[in-house]
Amino acid sequence: MKAARITYIAILSALAVVFGYIESLFPLPVAIPGVKLGISNIVILFALLKMNKSDAFFILIVKVLVCSLLFSGINSFFYSFSGGIISFFAMILALKLGLSIIGTSMAGGIFHNLGQILAASVMLGSFSAFYYFPVLVLSGLIVGGITGLLCKTVILRLK
Repeated sequence: MKAARITYIAILSALAVVFGYIESLFPLPVAIPGVKLGISNIVILFALLKMNKSDAFFILIVKVLVCSLLFSGINSFFYSFSGGIISFFAMILALKLGLSIIGTSMAGGIFHNLGQILAASVMLGSFSAFYYFPVLVLSGLIVGGITGLLCKTVILRLK
């Protein structure tokens, strides 16, 4: 692995963690647990679009591990990991289907929430968490759209 590639991965990983920290400082003013801005996902989407998939996946894993250990705890790790993995592969599929950056991000937001609901169902030993899914689909669409728009803006500015 070349030094420039390693440096690029390290910088994007650090940026994702910093955004995750900032996100933890400013929870959304809604009474819906688990709804977050997702600004650290801008970095993951950017990496998925501008780097190879394995590098983007590595950045995702670093972000989930470090943010969970430093800012939220082990229970949050299971939710973030489940959501992150499912979201990542949903975004790859969305890109293959020709969705825009914003559409891809929205798909990622919805599937991230699906992954969190699946993790909650496993942890609770019940599918009752799925009653909460329609609310999370809406939040995934809104937050994913905002994240996608920000990522698109970053990419356009970097050209």
